[in-house]
Amino acid sequence: MVHSGDQDLKSIAGGILILFAAISLAPTLPAQEVAPLPTAKSVTAPAALPAYEINGSARSGKTPLPGVTVTAANTLTGKRYAAATNAEGKFGLSGMTRGRYVIRMEFMGFAAFTLEVVLNPENPSAKADAELILASREQDQSNNNNAAVAAAGRGFQSLVMDSALSSLAGGNSGFGGAGGPSGGSGNSDLSSLPLNGAGAEGPTESVSISGAPGRTQDFGGGNEEDVQQRIQEFRDRMQREGGGGFGGGGFGGPGGGTIALGRMPKGFNINQPHGTAYFSDDNTGLDARSYSLTGIASPKANYNQAHFGVNIGGPLNIPKIFNGGNKWFFFGGWNGSRGSNPYDAFSTVPTPDERHGNFAGATYNDGKPVQIFDPQSGQQYQSNGLPNGIDPSLISPAATALLQYIPLPNILTTTSGQNFHYVTSAGSNSDSVILRLVHNFGASSGPGFGLFGNGRGGSGGGRRRSQNNINFGLNWSRSSSNLVNPFPSLAGATRTQGLNSSAGWTYGKGRATSMLRVNYNHNHVSTTNLYSNVTDVSGPNGAGIGGISDDPFDWGLPGISFTSFGALSDPTPRRELDQTYSISETVSWNRGKHNWRFGGEYRRILQSFRSARNAEGSFVFTGFATSQYLTGSTQPVRDTGSDFADFLLGFPQQTSLQSGANSYNFRANAFDFFVQDDWRFRSNLSFNLGLRYEYNGPYTEAENRIADLDVAAGFTTAARVLPGNAGPFDGTFPASLVRPDRNNFAPRMGIAWKPQKQTVVRTGYGINYNLAQYGSMIQNFAFQPPFAKTETNTTDVTGLQGGSPLILTMGFPNSGSAVTNNFAVNPNYRLGYVQIWNVDLQREFPGGVVMNAGYNGAKGTRLDTERALVVSGGQPFIQPFIYESSEGDSILHAGSVRVRKRMAKGLGLGAQYVFSKSIDDASSIGGGGSVVAQDPLDISLDRGLSSFDQRHKFAGNWILDLPFGENRRFVTKGAGSHILGGWQWSGDVTVGSGLYFTPRVLGGGLDIGRGVSGSLRANVVAGQSVSVSDPTVLKWFNTAAFCAPSAPCVNPNGSNFGDAGRNIIEGPGQVSMNMSLDKTITIKESRALDLRISANNVFNIVHFTSINTVVNSFTYGEVTGTGGMRRVTLLARFRF
Repeated sequence: MVHSGDQDLKSIAGGILILFAAISLAPTLPAQEVAPLPTAKSVTAPAALPAYEINGSARSGKTPLPGVTVTAANTLTGKRYAAATNAEGKFGLSGMTRGRYVIRMEFMGFAAFTLEVVLNPENPSAKADAELILASREQDQSNNNNAAVAAAGRGFQSLVMDSALSSLAGGNSGFGGAGGPSGGSGNSDLSSLPLNGAGAEGPTESVSISGAPGRTQDFGGGNEEDVQQRIQEFRDRMQREGGGGFGGGGFGGPGGGTIALGRMPKGFNINQPHGTAYFSDDNTGLDARSYSLTGIASPKANYNQAHFGVNIGGPLNIPKIFNGGNKWFFFGGWNGSRGSNPYDAFSTVPTPDERHGNFAGATYNDGKPVQIFDPQSGQQYQSNGLPNGIDPSLISPAATALLQYIPLPNILTTTSGQNFHYVTSAGSNSDSVILRLVHNFGASSGPGFGLFGNGRGGSGGGRRRSQNNINFGLNWSRSSSNLVNPFPSLAGATRTQGLNSSAGWTYGKGRATSMLRVNYNHNHVSTTNLYSNVTDVSGPNGAGIGGISDDPFDWGLPGISFTSFGALSDPTPRRELDQTYSISETVSWNRGKHNWRFGGEYRRILQSFRSARNAEGSFVFTGFATSQYLTGSTQPVRDTGSDFADFLLGFPQQTSLQSGANSYNFRANAFDFFVQDDWRFRSNLSFNLGLRYEYNGPYTEAENRIADLDVAAGFTTAARVLPGNAGPFDGTFPASLVRPDRNNFAPRMGIAWKPQKQTVVRTGYGINYNLAQYGSMIQNFAFQPPFAKTETNTTDVTGLQGGSPLILTMGFPNSGSAVTNNFAVNPNYRLGYVQIWNVDLQREFPGGVVMNAGYNGAKGTRLDTERALVVSGGQPFIQPFIYESSEGDSILHAGSVRVRKRMAKGLGLGAQYVFSKSIDDASSIGGGGSVVAQDPLDISLDRGLSSFDQRHKFAGNWILDLPFGENRRFVTKGAGSHILGGWQWSGDVTVGSGLYFTPRVLGGGLDIGRGVSGSLRANVVAGQSVSVSDPTVLKWFNTAAFCAPSAPCVNPNGSNFGDAGRNIIEGPGQVSMNMSLDKTITIKESRALDLRISANNVFNIVHFTSINTVVNSFTYGEVTGTGGMRRVTLLARFRF
């Protein structure tokens, strides 16, 4: 139907008014009753905090994605950290504080990925591995969840492209549902685990044997992923319009056969270029205000996010200059974004009186007055004859210099003690330019075939046509974003720039096709703060801290941590250049009932790395130096001491330093081989069998400037060892310090059986290896003595009374220790792996209803584990260190039921329920992190629920053609028909139970002695229930159920360790609903305008994300974080 321009404008305006009206009426619905904020509690000062970090990767299928922007936001403080993935698709965030973080990964042309992880002293590191999917595919998954269930295995057939050919992918141009990705490729929604594997019903190649589409590492759009996207769109469209077919036994990506260009709509000219132009916007005026746990309404930050792009492809014909005919084809595009993200954070900062040393009016959280003492004299500090005051002459000049970076209060103190509120926005922008050329040789495969490439998988009977071509690709990408934190002085920026070039040759003869590809990837990432190469904040020209780095690149604020005030911690300067050279070959061969694929790939990985790490030092102030002590005791009297008073006097309880050479150059090799047979044994039975071998060599350093510790059996002693040298216990260490793991064979199998016309049974098994662990190891090896200065120093009141305290300006004395390394890895470290298996029963019912009942299992073996060790034998002194090994294991079982009503009569529905349970002793897969074992000599005591375990989860979605307009039930004519007609309403709802948390203790004596804090768990109080009948933000669980190990609270087993298990407190549940309205306005047969208005969390439901389970914390038992509120996005796409 061709509309006039006026009618089109009426349709657009009408649709916008409809959704705005609906959104404006949506109230804010709190997920739980919000009670008044709590009265404060007293707290025991914790000891030093460990170093927290998040590592992970971003991939599309098996293809690493370099240049992906990664941000991690602390849900409590709002502090943000940012990084970008390297050439292997990996990233690392370090120097973080404990808390729950929302990780967001964004990449041009791909749907954003979000994940929540928890960092605490028990889990100081977390893994965040993402499989990104193209934006348009992500939207379609939301509309038609599990649409690929019956379509899997359609590689039997040639897929016919119709008018959808004109809808080339580009940027965030997808339309459909409102929600996020379904979290897997047709499996149970256990996206945190790599369960989209063997026997999966989904269309991706995420765990296929071949790994193809072969690691192109393109920067979004214009690559082989677009072919997969097109195929999937057509599969889903066929599924909506036709009956379900019997699929093969593939375990991901069962191929698409040759893509035939079938009938085209009238007026569609395949010999002309076609493409898309799109624009989307999300800004302050459309979104809801952030929810405040403090009870103080926050002003909305000024922000705007715009995404745009143009992508075009077709025959390469330039009038009077070049005529490519049907031999040359091109694809090119520019995609970009400009905008900013809102930021809103509350903090606690010292009052003006406290900044001057006057604590006369200060109180603890329990309301009692602050009392500060001089442990050497035992008397209270006095100033001008008044108690609880520090004489100005005693205030450390270093503390005075650093005070300018801590802001003054700007709001009245809340009941939770917060008195500083910072609202701003962080700017960001990105650009991506794509160009691809294809030249066909010999007989053409049909109009436009070269634009889209070859069908993957080689499925389908009969002889395929000759497909010979060469192709060239060039992609350039850049992005930048500002980093904001709770204080304005802690800002920074990160920038990424990447270049990818590739060349490929496809040669087909008879039943065989060979695809050869070479690729070069170059990716540069930089992060800086406000002071690097500008101001010497910490050194001689600033605070005067001795023993730290004097390199201008390392300049920045020292890390200053308090127990009751906001910390100083700015972004760490960092430069990284990643380069990857790769060559791959894949051969497809069809013979009889067998479709064979085999090939391999080699990659040479180069990484140049420079980071300030912890070059300016970190200092922890706990109040120990101003507490009162009874005679002969080293334990402070309750309700005495002040962490900020310690800071003013310059007495930290713990200091740490880690800085290395100016730069490091890491090198690694990787290769893989595979063989796969898609065997159509009978008309109702097929197998997909194969074997994949993967070798990822551990990194080496070009000048061997890395070090490890050789640890004796039983952890009785240790000795430093360098590359190529022999250790006293484990023999000669290789150049990488870790011996390569060469046994990574991954058998994979999928079976599909159709015993009856309406019934399909699928099952499968596969193995996935953790190939990313070496990346984090090498950077820890690089920052170790003798090539780096590393110190961890602790003290207590005896050092202060004895006249040898740690002080702010001299926190890194030369102790003469033989070994100060703080990190070690077992040289026989083996890469962990996960075995995955599943069974799925599918049944079709009348009315287009499809039901699936399935079971998924996963067993992790040789998972990453960490111990905090103190050894003394054979050395004058060995500082505490973290020892990493591969000894953990896990088991997961999940059952799921899925029901889907195919799109018919304008309505499509889907629903899925998952019941699952995961147990481990090291949550180093599935979004968790390596666990620092409470008892280093018995890690089996850490066995408990996984940190990502979510017992129940329901997800539903719908898509509805609204009954207005021409050929519909209502308003069939006139202006109202053009305004209200043609709209499609879609959405999704998710309801899930809570994640689990561990009751812990900060500042335990066992932890202090081994250089960590928080791995010690609490003791269980007999007779007390953990849960409460009416949880609120003030008291989410029964706080009386746990206590810190002490004289009145002992472990009945006689152990000094806590007897509470890991992850035994259930946190808040999850409720969210997203909606969208879509409309396509046909301008001509080959031109159309797509409009989309979407709202995430459309009803503004408050989602509590984290709780405090530290028994000696200020906010023990309280809710400490919330999820995002309603956000609205407008999007338009013109297809031509």
